[in-house]
Amino acid sequence: MANVRLDANRLPKASVYDYTAPLVHRSSITVVESSDPSDTSGAVDCDGYRQCRFDLTIGGTGFQSLDVQVLFWNSRQSIWCGGGSRRFEATGRHSLVADARGAIIFLKVIAFSGTSFTLDADYLLS
Repeated sequence: MANVRLDANRLPKASVYDYTAPLVHRSSITVVESSDPSDTSGAVDCDGYRQCRFDLTIGGTGFQSLDVQVLFWNSRQSIWCGGGSRRFEATGRHSLVADARGAIIFLKVIAFSGTSFTLDADYLLS
């Protein structure tokens, strides 16, 4: 059996998830982004991992809602394709899991309602 992990008795283990340490994806974002990034610099390369968890810290004044969208890189066309989006209706700490399956991804701010906001996003892969 290829790619099967064995325990100390050489018996197959159940599914094992390897996690990376959290790293900074984006920090101090304060504006809605009207266009996609021009390339993959600053994106998260999920090669070899199935999921990417974004840990978000959202602050602001007069905060009503903030919408983010996961973008996926299409290397054949050299363009970003929009994936799922999520709305946050409260400041604080939140998590968002994207099923990345080895893709290059980017978290984009697509809408905001309120006076002002700040967004920081860490990521970890599994």
